[in-house]
Amino acid sequence: AEVRELLDNRTTLLAGISHDLRTPMTRLQLNLEMLRDAPSPARIDRAVADLADMNKLITGYLELARTTQTETKVRIDLAVLLEEVAADAGLPWAGAAPCEIEAGRLALRQIVSNLIQNAQRYGGGTPVELVLECADRQARVSVRDAGPGIPGDQLEKVFRPFYRLETSRSQATGGTGLGLAIVRQLAETNGWKVSLKNRATGGLEAVLEVRR
Repeated sequence: AEVRELLDNRTTLLAGISHDLRTPMTRLQLNLEMLRDAPSPARIDRAVADLADMNKLITGYLELARTTQTETKVRIDLAVLLEEVAADAGLPWAGAAPCEIEAGRLALRQIVSNLIQNAQRYGGGTPVELVLECADRQARVSVRDAGPGIPGDQLEKVFRPFYRLETSRSQATGGTGLGLAIVRQLAETNGWKVSLKNRATGGLEAVLEVRR
């Protein structure tokens, strides 16, 4: 079952790469053909924008590929790391008491950053809340919003590569569809747990659990 799931994910990944790169490549080819007859700064700008889109897509694929590599663990204060991530995301955060853990710093940063970005993008403009709970054996990071949430039967499906509730696959409305896939793969590689659940008061809560 695990091998079948891995093959299905790889097939989906390759299909997604082909789909997402084909559109900017087609636009780029069209602009280049039109530039033969009528040089235009506007067309050059559009071609440059298409190349930037392609680079963004490829960067996302490479990030997903790297998530299978285990990062060296270091001693870090999770409260300090969350403060840095919140500041980078423009998210107000009151801070928390020190919570030292041994973990891969880059993996933690990327997981929390992706969860915050997901909440900011799909939370319907509602305030995003970042919470740290530090127990003896486990640290728990929660990212909460008060948006529309996710249908219960899709709470696990959204972790699949390219699976998106918004079906147009337009980057203007939701990116590449790899953010949560990267989150899940990073968590599993490092022995952590990440999950989503709808809040009783409305909205979505993403939870990352890390053993101390």
